[in-house]
Amino acid sequence: MPSNRRDFLKGCCAAAIGAGAGRAMAFFDPAGLSGGKSAATGDVLVYVFLRGAMDGLHLVVPWAGPDRVAYEAKRIIAGTSLVIPTSRLRRIGSTNWAWHPRAGGGTGDAVTTPAKWLQKLYNANRLGIVHAAGMPTPNRSHFEAQAMMELGTPGLTGGSSGWLARYLEAATGLPTPVIAPAYGFGSNLQTSLVGLDEAVGFSDASQFRIDGFHWGWDDDDSGITGYQPAHTHLYPLWSGNSSLERAGRDAADALEYMRTFNFDPYHPTDNPGGYQPGGGATYPSDDFGTQLRNLAQMLKSPLKTGLIAAAVDHGFWDTHESQGMPNPGVANHWDVFGNLVEELGSALEAFYSDLNATSIGGGRTLMDQVTVIVQSEFGRRVLPNASGGSDHGYGNVMLAIGNRVHGGQLHGSFPGLDDNSLYEGEDVAVTTDYRQILSEALIDRMGLPAGQIGQVFPGFSHASGAGVPNVFNTG
Repeated sequence: MPSNRRDFLKGCCAAAIGAGAGRAMAFFDPAGLSGGKSAATGDVLVYVFLRGAMDGLHLVVPWAGPDRVAYEAKRIIAGTSLVIPTSRLRRIGSTNWAWHPRAGGGTGDAVTTPAKWLQKLYNANRLGIVHAAGMPTPNRSHFEAQAMMELGTPGLTGGSSGWLARYLEAATGLPTPVIAPAYGFGSNLQTSLVGLDEAVGFSDASQFRIDGFHWGWDDDDSGITGYQPAHTHLYPLWSGNSSLERAGRDAADALEYMRTFNFDPYHPTDNPGGYQPGGGATYPSDDFGTQLRNLAQMLKSPLKTGLIAAAVDHGFWDTHESQGMPNPGVANHWDVFGNLVEELGSALEAFYSDLNATSIGGGRTLMDQVTVIVQSEFGRRVLPNASGGSDHGYGNVMLAIGNRVHGGQLHGSFPGLDDNSLYEGEDVAVTTDYRQILSEALIDRMGLPAGQIGQVFPGFSHASGAGVPNVFNTG
């Protein structure tokens, strides 16, 4: 290869290693693939962020009692009602709460049909609910509230690192990752992982490649002399022994290793080598379903070695207009919010079922090591608006999923929907600081000493004991 062409390609690859997905490829540890490290050691925290501010009162709905009375009185204005009739809800056990029907079934499913998705996980004691969670003081700007939450610094948006990044910096005794200790699935690397040089971000795992060549990454053409797939040209570029060239070889190794994974779904004729989920799981084909399917495949492979955290986004929850009203049993009715709930719940339940079908010995499965936390930047106003939607509010729902979650329970205390209990007379008040739930997960599931929580959430102290949500266990 002419030296000017070689130097140009090396420069392009160096630039890729210095930014975006390529930056973490230098941490490839081929030694971790052979002996000494198990692919099934260590817990993993999966952080799902619902972008746009999900309406928690439309997902987990008052069923009975004083809150139901206030809900029916307040979630209606002239011409607009967001009151879901009890006949259209799926009651949560014997509590005074109920699921939006699409949390437990499709548009054509009556509320009496067997539970699916989120309701199924709750009934199996694998999903816990925390209502009235959020920041200590409200911020109703999407961008600022998301930044504050993901930075772990309520009230401040100027931090240089996210809370997950700081956890990975504070934690000790972590195994060397095969590729990276954290992955962010989305169009951009999540703010919770900002500041961690080893984090890798991509929309889906098949993008772990360099497409800056004018010929194919995997393409081969025997009819052209010397024509080889693009990936074969990377490793020879890094023949020296400088730190950059050693990192370049590690990056090429990582790219070559990831190339061996077929991340597309199995098809008996079109893709017989594709990924087949376990436990009868069926992932939805949207971006969120694809990302969770990719993550599950990675967690079931040697890539799990050293993988500690993953951040995944699910968007479009900003329902200012035409939020929708469920009508279970009537297929394909207009229900924008319900469509989002079904996308979320069906993907999360598939992820759980897939990993729970993978044994790690001792009667345990991968879902004994994986904990999922779901949250949004803030809730919505109790009173609907004139456009059939809801505006920015305050307190909201958080969800926790896993075999080491105290599932089948509603955690925390709900402040009430009466005038005296609402924040500024309009919003669900916050009774649980969201950092309490995240720090409990870090302590009880991820092994971080309670005394180090301040390194992850500056100025915050984790509480325990009576009156504090107890969402996770240490078993």
